[in-house]
Amino acid sequence: MKSYFVRLMMTFFLMIFSFQSFAMTTKGNQIINDEGQPVELKGANWFGFNNQSTMVDGLWGGPDSISFDFATVVHRLQLLGFNAVRLPFSFKDLYGTNPRNYAQQCKVAPLSDIQASVTNPSITPGDKNISPLGAPAPRKEGMCNDYLPNDSTLNRFLWVVDFFAKNGFYVLIDNHLREDQTAIENKDKWVQDWVKLATEISKNPEASKRVMIDILNEPDNFGIRWEASGDKPGLSDLYLSAMDAIYKVNPNFLFFIEGTGQGGINANWGDGFATDPQAISQYGLSNPNPFFQALMTKPYVNQVVLSPHIYPPSVTFTPQNSEGAGLFNRLSTSFGTLSDKGYCVEGTCKVFPIAPGEFGSRFTEEADLKTMNDMAQYFNNVGSGADKKHQPIKNWFYWSWNANSGDTGGLVKDNWRDIEWKKIDYLTQIGLNPWYLGGGKPVQAKYGSLCIVTQYAEGLSQSNLKPLTVGGYTFDIKDFNTPVCEKVQVGNYTVQAPDILIGKQKYVAEAKTVAVAEDQTATVEIVYKLALTPLTPAEENKGDDGDEDGTPVDKGTYAVAVQVGTPWEENGMHTTVLNLYITNNSAEPIAVPWTIELSNDAYAAVNGAWNFKVVSTEGGKITGVTEAENAWQNLQPNGENTINIGLIVSSTSADFMPKSVTLNGQPMTISNK
Repeated sequence: MKSYFVRLMMTFFLMIFSFQSFAMTTKGNQIINDEGQPVELKGANWFGFNNQSTMVDGLWGGPDSISFDFATVVHRLQLLGFNAVRLPFSFKDLYGTNPRNYAQQCKVAPLSDIQASVTNPSITPGDKNISPLGAPAPRKEGMCNDYLPNDSTLNRFLWVVDFFAKNGFYVLIDNHLREDQTAIENKDKWVQDWVKLATEISKNPEASKRVMIDILNEPDNFGIRWEASGDKPGLSDLYLSAMDAIYKVNPNFLFFIEGTGQGGINANWGDGFATDPQAISQYGLSNPNPFFQALMTKPYVNQVVLSPHIYPPSVTFTPQNSEGAGLFNRLSTSFGTLSDKGYCVEGTCKVFPIAPGEFGSRFTEEADLKTMNDMAQYFNNVGSGADKKHQPIKNWFYWSWNANSGDTGGLVKDNWRDIEWKKIDYLTQIGLNPWYLGGGKPVQAKYGSLCIVTQYAEGLSQSNLKPLTVGGYTFDIKDFNTPVCEKVQVGNYTVQAPDILIGKQKYVAEAKTVAVAEDQTATVEIVYKLALTPLTPAEENKGDDGDEDGTPVDKGTYAVAVQVGTPWEENGMHTTVLNLYITNNSAEPIAVPWTIELSNDAYAAVNGAWNFKVVSTEGGKITGVTEAENAWQNLQPNGENTINIGLIVSSTSADFMPKSVTLNGQPMTISNK
């Protein structure tokens, strides 16, 4: 009898364990998924939420829907073998920029055409056929991108994150310092922006299981070091402040951290983790040891992944230690040893997973080809790359899907449709498994229905009602007491109706959480009540068009908003990042190629550029031209679009604002951004 009872209790505990809910974490140099199993992240970067596109780039048009329909591109990424995506973003875009509408009429591509677009022409897949996307977008017939939320850029970003997660992707969200210097300008606001975003993501339990946080992109790009320096905050303080705050919101997020301040060993662009005191002293490196020592005492130490960026000479402009033993020693000195021996404090050692957040090339220059080939050996820990100082690197995010990545090009060609197969072939050497090699299988989702009913409230009318987004799904509420239902993936959802402003009155509704089961319908009632708290100044001044004061601004025929990064000084020269946002307010379109010229007597050199080609830098004038094949850079009339180009400028002065800018020789109205 006793043995039977023991067996019964063991069975009970095994059942409990079998239903245990895991969170993503790390174990040694491995990343563990929400099912408690090791996972290898094979990711692609896809930017756009960082440069005022208010969506991942490339959806502005192309040969057919295979190139510009978001859900179709997600399917293609999955079929190519990617199980993860990295999404650069700017808080200023998420919270302060109205979304552009990318919906357009189209012929949605059949599976046969999608299959052909992601089949390597050198491979014969036989009678294999692809499967549909497991959690497809709720599109209207004959439309592309109509399913994207248009109420706010934040809600659209959350929807995109959720859509990837529903389809089995792990999602790394990345605060892009190049376009968003909130971390430098106001650390407390930056931390709170992270807390707000983490809170929103955590409202969707399913999506939050697959979301990871890249806290700050390429801090060395703006002269940030591990320790505070001049007017720059220390990276150690930024990381620990952000992780402390986010961990309180949701302890299940993985934190991806980048390095900095170690150009002395040619560790640049987000690399720079070397902790060896001798190397730090010998090469004058910024010292990350205080950060790692503090991290070892934190409850989230097992939630941290090291995420350097590794680029070849055409991107870094530093050919030293870019191949062979020099490259291997550089990488192991920076981060490789932390994946093998780990970081040790008083005999306790912590081994960290390594997951490069960016690496890539156009694969055209000889020096780049050598670097990329040796990098593959280092990742695989084979051949001359097996230096006995590091473990294999099985997690990575390639830069990038975007055809408009100026220094690396994209995984797609400039038409955003045709695949650059030499890049996919390279990635298969380090673990990518496209569908035609047996990978890229869709995740089959389970669905139920969610219905939302808005009750009538005195003082409101139908015209006051607004669409709302729940867990990535949009509910178009148009009438009172009328259910609006959507097919949704099973899980828990928090329904938060938007506030309604009428004159000096605000109506609010309490948030409600509901569980949706497979093949079942869950209903939520929204009850609006008049808020008792006074309106904020921003709410009082909000105009009918959503602008703060509703006052029209004369932007000029051609306008450019200039975003100046935080300069850093080196060898007597000042250097910074300039982002230009160009708008054509005339009645006539301007087709590519168009020419832009910036003038400032102090301009001395250009160290890199994206989305246009610099053709001359003389006498304080920088002249560049867009590429003729980049039709996405056509400037539409009447301010219908804004095109971003950017460059890294060295100057004899810290005043980087151009004194004049011309477009095809015509003067432009200049404003600060």
